[in-house]
This record gives sequence, C-alpha cells and structure tokens, in this order.
Amino acid sequence: MKLNYNEWLKLAFWEYNRYPDEELTRELFQETFGSVPGAHYYEKWVHFYEKNLLGMIAYFRGEEDKGQKFCDMVAQQVERYVQNREAYTENNHL
Repeated sequence: MKLNYNEWLKLAFWEYNRYPDEELTRELFQETFGSVPGAHYYEKWVHFYEKNLLGMIAYFRGEEDKGQKFCDMVAQQVERYVQNREAYTENNHL
C-alpha cells in the first residue's frame, strides 16, 4: 500500500475547511445509496460516527461496493472543495 501525501492533504483541508455546499448532506447520501439506505447512512455519519471519516469507512467493512460508493461520494465533495478554492484564488488574484 502506498499513500499519496498530496491526495491526503486535499482530504485533510476539506475535512477541516469545507463549506455547506461541500458537505456530505442527507440528500447526497440518498442520491448515492437510495432514499432509505441513504438516510440511514447519513444518520450513522452524523450521529454515531460524528462525521469521522475513518470510522465511517470502517462501518462498511464486508460491503466493499457500499464502501467504495462512500469513498466516491467523499472524493466528489473534495474535488468540489478544491475547485471552489482554485476559483476563489483566481478571482481574488491570490
């Protein structure tokens, strides 16, 4: 296994600096997993795991397809975060 520092850094920045439109919302969970399971997983994410990324990933052990969907959902939001920051930097000449 090899971890990519730059990818983890983006993930860490998203984890600590995300805006509401970059969050993992109930709607996004339901869009990804379906209405009922999405609502269930969202409740787990917010109330049981308290938005702990590694805890939620471990929750899907034995269900690789669902775990990958969760990771893809996170990646989508991290990418949105990165694009938003790049646009902000460009628009403000930083």
